[in-house]
Amino acid sequence: MSTVSHDLSGLVQPPEDVTFGLRATVEWRGDAAIVHAHGEVDAYTLPMWRRVLREAATATAAPGPLVIDASGLDFMACRSMLALAEESEACRRRGVRLCVVGGRSIVARVVDLLDLDALLPIYSSVDDALAGAVPGGHLQQSKAG
Repeated sequence: MSTVSHDLSGLVQPPEDVTFGLRATVEWRGDAAIVHAHGEVDAYTLPMWRRVLREAATATAAPGPLVIDASGLDFMACRSMLALAEESEACRRRGVRLCVVGGRSIVARVVDLLDLDALLPIYSSVDDALAGAVPGGHLQQSKAG
């Protein structure tokens, strides 16, 4: 009986470029920064995710907002949501409102599971996030004259 040895080391090694699964761009609309994220945020891409969040938050002047459009993500690890919550707290201390767009249930489910609703208001679109929102994620009520 003969056995054939197969080199599987390439299949279990992390790729050299661990950011291959996450792509992010920043769009500016006036004072608002919008981070459009696509792909996956997992253990391999978490360092890039943190860097993107930090750089966008640093570049956003109060009152912001900083909108994280996660609707293009296929996967978000719980740790990526915790990173968002940490950045949201840092933004709030600087007077910048951070909110998340998550048209798919993946974002809302993880936020709900981790009980992060107060830190990460979820909107169904970028326009909804930009229109009339105040810190805490509540829509501003129009004042009857």
